[in-house]
Formats: sequence, structure tokens, C-alpha cells
Amino acid sequence: MFRFLAIFLVAFLIRIQPTFAYEFKQINRLLDIIAQEYAEQINLKQLSLKSGEALTRVDDGFKLYHSDSKAFLYHKNQLISTFMLPEGENVRSWKKVICDILDAGMKCSERLVQKQNELENETMKVILENLDDFSYITTATNSTALADYKLKDDILYIKLSDFNKGQAKNLKDIISQHPEVSGLILDLRDNRGGNFNEALRTADLFLDNNLITYSLARHKARRYYTSSKGDILSGKPIAVLTNEYTASAAEIVAAALAEQSRATLVGTKTFGKGSIQRHHKFDKDNIFLTSGYFFSPAGHKINKNGVMPQICTGIQNNCFKSDRDNPQKTLQTAIQFIKKHLG
Repeated sequence: MFRFLAIFLVAFLIRIQPTFAYEFKQINRLLDIIAQEYAEQINLKQLSLKSGEALTRVDDGFKLYHSDSKAFLYHKNQLISTFMLPEGENVRSWKKVICDILDAGMKCSERLVQKQNELENETMKVILENLDDFSYITTATNSTALADYKLKDDILYIKLSDFNKGQAKNLKDIISQHPEVSGLILDLRDNRGGNFNEALRTADLFLDNNLITYSLARHKARRYYTSSKGDILSGKPIAVLTNEYTASAAEIVAAALAEQSRATLVGTKTFGKGSIQRHHKFDKDNIFLTSGYFFSPAGHKINKNGVMPQICTGIQNNCFKSDRDNPQKTLQTAIQFIKKHLG
């Protein structure tokens, strides 16, 4: 009889023991990285409560509602769990909220159990989508070829398609082969950027002991990037062509040359991507999270603002949208500018 009671008691205790919580290691890691590195002020409560959206994406029977202090998880209009919400911005507390919400959903839905990896990935996507600045990047091009260069009326025209490795040397070689030129047109239209150091080397070709850019990152002091002595063109006039697809490293070069009075920008306002991004590997995804921003020599934040040209050649000469019906307009304007400033 005693043996029977002991077996019954063990079985009963096993039944009332809570199910072991599912692990969401990638979500925990992502939130730690965001809290430590992300450049902007974050709202952990807002990010945490977005986990309800991830549940809904995998099983549309879920809904998450919340008050200031509690969250309520429903499945097919039935309340299945209530969560107390912590105060403040303690990362560990909010990570627990997310995992508790997801865990409650998985204990309720066999579909979620079968799609645990999908649920974790969707939760990470929801969190990232609610940040102001991040990107997924797969593979980068290693192209180093200059798209085009030619001489016209003693003016050297160079189309620089990217800032991948070796571009600054290519640019320097071409200019060195044409010492007789009276001016330079550097075409950065549709240049989406590339290697930051190549951008610095490119700006350095034309600046003489000048500030190129500076960066400001979370928990770090301001960092300055300056040019060395010497201008490869010895002060000859430069026009830099820009459009709404000039981005990232190309914007750093354009802003530096313009604000240091070394070049005049001709075209339309640039894209506005001047962020410092750190790479983190999550399974098959490469996540580049923004940890800081680049600023022009005068202190203008490039990210989301872009760089405005001094001479606008967009539709009806506006500064924001290129005149695609007249593709030669910007180049012709730049040639006229160079000729006007010769000597």
C-alpha cells in the first residue's frame, strides 16, 4: 500500500511540474547587442510587446494586449496568460517578458512547437523592423573597375561607380596620367558607397591637411579623420556630380570636398546614409546594426539628411529629383562651371 501511494505521489508531482521553458538564445543575444551597441535610444517595452506580432505571423489565432503594467495573451479569443511588465529599461527583465510570452504561446499551440525556429526568426525580424536603422547584408561586390573616364575640352571626367578596394589608387593613377588637365569632374551619381577607407583615401587625394569626416558612436568619444598634406590637382577646379542614389561612402567624399571648399556639388541631394554598422552573424543572416553616425566637417549628420548640392539640376532645377529626360544636363552644367572657374 505504501509503495502504491509513493508511486502515485511521484506521478502527481510530475504532472503538476511546469513544462520546461523553451530556449530563445538568438533573441536574448540580439537584445543584448541592441542594448549595448545601438546608436539610438531604444524603448525596450515597445520592442518586447512587439513579440505578440511574431506569434500572430506564425499562428494568426494569437493576440497580445497590454496596459501600463500588464500584458494579456489571447488565443482564439481565450485568455491564456497574463504577464506583469517591469518598470525601467533593465534588459534582463524585458528579455524575460519576451521569452515568457513566446513560451506561453508555444505551450498553447502545437503549430508553434512545430515551427519554433520560424517563431524565433520572426521575433527577431519584428524587433529589428522597429529600430530606426539596421540592415541585412549578404555578399558584397569586389569590383574595382572604374566605369568610365574621358577628356573633354581639357577637363577630365571620371565616373566612379563604387568605393570598393583599390578605387582610390585607380583614381590617382588616371589623374597622374593626365597632368595637363585644367579641371576634374568626379561623377558619384548612383554610387552606393563601399569601403570607408577607400572613401577616406579618395578625399585625401584632393584635400591638404583638412578634416574629412568625424564619427560619433555610442559609449565612444568622437573620432576625427583627416587628410594628409598635398592636393593631387594643386587647386584646379573640381565638380562632383551627385543624385538621390549617391549614398554612404560617396556622401562622405562629397560632403568633405564641398565643405572644405575644394569642390562644388552639381546635381541633386544625396540619399542620406552615413551610419557606422557592426556585423553580427545569426545562423544564415548577416545583421549589420547601426552603432554610430558620420558627420560632415561642418558637423552635419549625413544619415537621413543627405548632402545638398550647391548647383541643383533636377527637374525644373530642383535639388531633389533628377531630370531623367535630360541625362546630360548635370554633366553639361558641371563643364560650364569648370570652364567658368579656370585660372
